[in-house]
Amino acid sequence: MDIDDTTRELLAYIIYNEPITLYRISKNTRFAISTVYKKAKRMLQYGLIRPLNISDTNSERGIYVSTVKGLLVCLALNCVDDESIIFSKLCQKWHLRSYCCQRIMKIISVLPALMSIDSGIMRMIDDPKTVMMMILEHRDQLKSLVRYDLLNDVINMAMHYLISRLIIDGGIITKSSILIGNDKFVISIGLDGNAYVYMCTLCGKSCIGMQFSVNYHDCVLLHEIKKLRNNSSILE
Repeated sequence: MDIDDTTRELLAYIIYNEPITLYRISKNTRFAISTVYKKAKRMLQYGLIRPLNISDTNSERGIYVSTVKGLLVCLALNCVDDESIIFSKLCQKWHLRSYCCQRIMKIISVLPALMSIDSGIMRMIDDPKTVMMMILEHRDQLKSLVRYDLLNDVINMAMHYLISRLIIDGGIITKSSILIGNDKFVISIGLDGNAYVYMCTLCGKSCIGMQFSVNYHDCVLLHEIKKLRNNSSILE
């Protein structure tokens, strides 16, 4: 990305004052509207900002906000004096609850290693569920790139986030199901024999977010479930 000092300054201004129009930016800064419009167009192309209304993309009076990518780029370029502003806005845009929000810096510190494994993450960086799932999916590859204690903390955070969101968004865990797991798998099993896999790495495939019946699927996880059946009448 070709980010000059003007673009950097305008990105910082948007982050501090969003949502804001290009007209208002020009009025409150030293930059002419033509300059603001030109730089905003470039930031839109880079995915650093976005319009709240897609029809306002080419309008100086359209309302604009920063994106997660824009916040991360701003953090990397040190375009704001107070980094806590970036972290706070990341928590808002990722809709993180207090547990993960307190650990946002750890997630960010793992992102460079994750991008070196799969650069496609930047196309999905605005979706926290995708970020957390990719952390779990690439956990084995990250072991050689990230300090053990940091990676372990981030993995636990990712699992906690995904399970929390699945409970809130989908209501998958109900009164008629139980949640079981360890460091290798996390699943909920219903009384009807159906299970939902939040995360499983027992066979190295890193299965995430899938449903199956414990009665006919022959996989390593099935054997683990069968072991649990011997110890819990609720699974019989």
